[in-house]
Amino acid sequence: MWTADEIAQLCYAHYNVRLPKQGKPEPNREWTLLAAVVKIQASANQACDIPEKEVQVTKEVVSMGTGTKCIGQSKMRESGDILNDSHAEIIARRSFQRYLLHQLHLAAVLKEDSIFVPGTQRGLWRLRPDLSFVFFSSHTPCGDASIIPMLEFEEQPCCPVIRSWANNSPVQETENLEDSKDKRNCEDPASPVAKKMRLGTPARSLSNCVAHHGTQESGPVKPDVSSSDLTKEEPDAANGIASGSFRVVDVYRTGAKCVPGETGDLREPGAAYHQVGLLRVKPGRGDRTCSMSCSDKMARWNVLGCQGALLMHFLEKPIYLSAVVIGKCPYSQEAMRRALTGRSRISKVELFRSFQKLLSSIADDEQPDSIRVTKKLDTYQEYKDAASAYQEAWGALRRIQPFASWIRNPPDYHQFK
Repeated sequence: MWTADEIAQLCYAHYNVRLPKQGKPEPNREWTLLAAVVKIQASANQACDIPEKEVQVTKEVVSMGTGTKCIGQSKMRESGDILNDSHAEIIARRSFQRYLLHQLHLAAVLKEDSIFVPGTQRGLWRLRPDLSFVFFSSHTPCGDASIIPMLEFEEQPCCPVIRSWANNSPVQETENLEDSKDKRNCEDPASPVAKKMRLGTPARSLSNCVAHHGTQESGPVKPDVSSSDLTKEEPDAANGIASGSFRVVDVYRTGAKCVPGETGDLREPGAAYHQVGLLRVKPGRGDRTCSMSCSDKMARWNVLGCQGALLMHFLEKPIYLSAVVIGKCPYSQEAMRRALTGRSRISKVELFRSFQKLLSSIADDEQPDSIRVTKKLDTYQEYKDAASAYQEAWGALRRIQPFASWIRNPPDYHQFK
């Protein structure tokens, strides 16, 4: 229906043609990052028996943002009238929320044509079934997605800023490889580098995927993926080997800092400098910020939707991104999967949901006695407590030093269902 190159070209053209010169970086001297949300509308004949490649779609940029700044905590205002986070991805998402509010106004107040149609409940609306939204970013999101293995054939730790192929845009659009031979390898669909630039896989039942601008290869989105697949590259990277048997000599750094109080980066030389999968805050211009990294925020959007809490009062379902397209830049498919879709997978609530799914698929008379004989099990804590043999062993272990000093979380943190 669309390719990563088409999405990127549309966004760069919108930036160059539709936006005024005021506020843009000065050519040959300045650069910025670009992000946008693109509306994809399938043709009316999509429901007919027509091959997918022949389905006609229209693409429209509905929100766009540029920027790299983030204010420190001391400059935040309680009145809520200043932007704490002005990274391009966040500006684009907030602009998308304004677009959604306008579309709801058209539907609910003016009774005009809109992207929304009435839902099944009074006062609620849902997205038209022929519409979807794709997110574009000229660079990998800051934070976890930017911790990318640096392979031995990459000669420079940072790639140079070059001019865009679309109307000489001053937006940052870097390439992984410097010499022409490596560039050809990158563009060859059969090369190990190009194999890392394919459409990704979704989180849970979401139709989210990741595409890399510059590759002509795409494919269907898989329905699910095991958590072990999402971090396949990281153990190899720690041993100095990446996909395709290239040696990892270092990792691209992120300026985002680990959340205070949590496990920090190892800061060891080379590939062991960062720890992956951690929550991070953006570096500020001065004091520390309170803004989570774009990787963390986009991971949240993948679960809660892009609309935010206020708009959910009017929506039957959250508004999810169908795909994320990344511009030409240092890039790792595994890092993108890990950062955007792979980190809600091993939390307590996710493991509990997998446990409940397993339990519901087993007949009542075949379930373990520890569950069957208990009258009521509802919360995570109740199910944990019902495992009597495990709890007795754990209680005995806590009576022995040094396990007697084991820190236990307050019970309030285990009452979710």
